[in-house]
Amino acid sequence: MAKLLFLQNLEYEFLGPMYISSMVKRSHACALAVGETAGDFAQVMDSFKPDVVGFSIMTGSHRWARDIAKVLKDRYKALTLFGGAHPTFFPEFIEEDGVDIICRGEGEEAALELLDALDTGRNFSAIANLYVKRDGKVFKNEVRPLEQDLDAYPFPDRGLYDALGAGADRSVRTILTSRGCMFHCTFCFEDSIRELYRGRGQHMRVRNADKVIEELRVLKDRYQAKTVYFCDDVFGVNRKWLYSFLEAYKKEIDLDFICLVRADIVCADEKYAAKLKKAGCKTVFFGIESGSEFLRNTVLNKRLKDKDIYNAARLLHEAGLTFRTYNIVGLPDETLDDAFNTIRMNIRVKADYPWCSIFSPYPRTALTQYARQKGYLEKDFNPDSISSSFFIDSRLKLPQIRRMENLHKFFQTAVLWPWTLPLIKLLIKLPPNPLFRLWFGTIYFYVFLKSEKRSFLKTIGFALRNYQHLLKK
Repeated sequence: MAKLLFLQNLEYEFLGPMYISSMVKRSHACALAVGETAGDFAQVMDSFKPDVVGFSIMTGSHRWARDIAKVLKDRYKALTLFGGAHPTFFPEFIEEDGVDIICRGEGEEAALELLDALDTGRNFSAIANLYVKRDGKVFKNEVRPLEQDLDAYPFPDRGLYDALGAGADRSVRTILTSRGCMFHCTFCFEDSIRELYRGRGQHMRVRNADKVIEELRVLKDRYQAKTVYFCDDVFGVNRKWLYSFLEAYKKEIDLDFICLVRADIVCADEKYAAKLKKAGCKTVFFGIESGSEFLRNTVLNKRLKDKDIYNAARLLHEAGLTFRTYNIVGLPDETLDDAFNTIRMNIRVKADYPWCSIFSPYPRTALTQYARQKGYLEKDFNPDSISSSFFIDSRLKLPQIRRMENLHKFFQTAVLWPWTLPLIKLLIKLPPNPLFRLWFGTIYFYVFLKSEKRSFLKTIGFALRNYQHLLKK
């Protein structure tokens, strides 16, 4: 029996490791530990004795994972395996010291095959989805066909995150009803993943509604979920599937839930918002991204008109649903006036929970390529320079970018309390500073708490323990 140990430094439940854990636990062992330094993992490394140490990483968190992996590899001689967005879209990561294997794309079957090979002593250099570095040579394997029946995978291993302990708020549980997205936004990785899997199966896949209900029963009965978070890129694109599912959900599960939607889908059917509300939805999240229709549709390829956003907001308010809006400042081609227009749009739609990030040039996304072509990024731009959080600063060379960084820190304040706008226009002229980040962190905490129905005490504990990963460079 081979052993896989996931390590992370953020106290948060991620579905990727849970899906892989449930897959490999059919014949192997899998555990997870949370810490910050290599010393924090000494006890679990000594007791669990993993054959493979795994990391699921985004660009920004890759530096911490790489540095930890190098120390643990030297000290314990375990193989290191990296999956997630960063190695998928920046496979050059395999060349880094401390990195033995990367997994590109979906990892359930690749991880199982790797552990099977280790268990039997077979060569693992040719496993699909994996890049494997052995004796100074890198073996680059193609991805395998996408699993078309998502219900062929076991339910995610929720027990994996018992490692978080009693201090974590696990009353809100995430679940997927689909994988993939039918849209083509340039700031997102979906087009790159479609290209990676070209000719290897349908990208957008939807689960059987009965199996989703079955998994939800487990969340409710065994794990005492209080709120369900449907974290599909867009929940219920197929309205026939959605409306049938919502009836079953209300009858058999009847828990509050949160989901992600698109404004044009909300206003395409005036019954959509009302049906979500009737089934138990409390809050929806949707992207505005930019208050400039030109930027939103020409640069971001969002294909979303202003009128769709205003109509969707009206329908959500009428249905009694609160909503979170997703926004970005510091976009390629964006001006400071454009950023203020994004604030004004959020004020006009009366966003309950405005959310905003600074554009981060993640590898292999179309928007990063565009920024490079326009000269906003150096030609030799290195992902190592990206901050660990998209709440900190920008890598783009734009006029007034420092004021836009500052405006980001007051974005939520301006939307929630528009009377502060004149003061904010003065404050953003000052140099970026820790006080602005502290204020942002305070308001962000308030909005996060309210929008996701989290426990105050457990959320503030999470915020204090993870502050350095969210707001420090």
